[in-house]
Amino acid sequence: MESCINAYHAEKPLSGTILISKDDNVIYEKAFGEASIQLGVPNKIETKYHIASVTKMFIAAAALKLHGKGQINLDYHPSTYLSGLDDLHRKITLHHLLSHTSGLFDIYDVPNLRHEVSKLLHENGNFLRYLGRQEQLFTPGEKWKYSSTGFLLISYILEEVTGKPFEKVLKEMFFEPLGMEDTGQDNPRLIHVNRAYGHTIVNGEYRNAENDKLADLVQAPGELYSTVRDLNKWCNAILSGKVLDEELSNKMFTPYATVDFDPGLKYGYGWFLRGDLRLIGGGTPGFRSEIFQYPDHKINVIMLWNNEKIQSHELFWQINRALFDE
Repeated sequence: MESCINAYHAEKPLSGTILISKDDNVIYEKAFGEASIQLGVPNKIETKYHIASVTKMFIAAAALKLHGKGQINLDYHPSTYLSGLDDLHRKITLHHLLSHTSGLFDIYDVPNLRHEVSKLLHENGNFLRYLGRQEQLFTPGEKWKYSSTGFLLISYILEEVTGKPFEKVLKEMFFEPLGMEDTGQDNPRLIHVNRAYGHTIVNGEYRNAENDKLADLVQAPGELYSTVRDLNKWCNAILSGKVLDEELSNKMFTPYATVDFDPGLKYGYGWFLRGDLRLIGGGTPGFRSEIFQYPDHKINVIMLWNNEKIQSHELFWQINRALFDE
């Protein structure tokens, strides 16, 4: 496996960190490249990375936790908990938001998003109401289409129901109990010690990437930073039932719809599902993050990159062959 990863790195240079564990034991971990090319700072195992949409697995787990306590009902309309969402299609439920079957237009697909949000804020507009007024692409439950809009709305509901900021909700529910001390809400304007810079390549040259289109504009529930070791704690906690009980865990990993770009891939709450493999990924300017988990084998493969050009899936399938001696 190590030879496989090193050979890939020699051909297509990696920048980030990989951790692979089995049965709660780390069997491989290594950092590649630089946390800041500009300053010549190397990546380390402890380096923090923006994890983008990998944040969705925490949002889904928090929603399920509240559902289990009877504080929310996944079959209810979002406006049950937030009056600012009265404009949403009357058939939309929290279930649809969590399973990407709501039909809501993805906020990140809005043309000139930075300009649109800046204009909204300048005019004292309400970002939550703006989210709720995104175009309805199809009848809720009719099919699957990825939409970060839905998960942002769920995050606002978590805040409203608990009466606490998004980061504090996750910290008290998960991060503190699991000892995830290097995970938190990422704001690129704040200093997070050991957080990597995001890089891209333009015309064959490395460049510092832009920030996430919303992170430095909106004071709202946002995406997280983390490390491979913290995410491994989380993955092991999922496998051992420390995150959710069996009933709620089954809800998270039930295939609710077939994704629109791969007929062999299903979607639960926050996770993609393919046979005995479940996975989740995220991407934003400068960063790529991927988690692959085989629950039956208790194997986690976690990759965090600060170069947006790295192809995690290509490398994973090579690692996969080494893991199972194919």
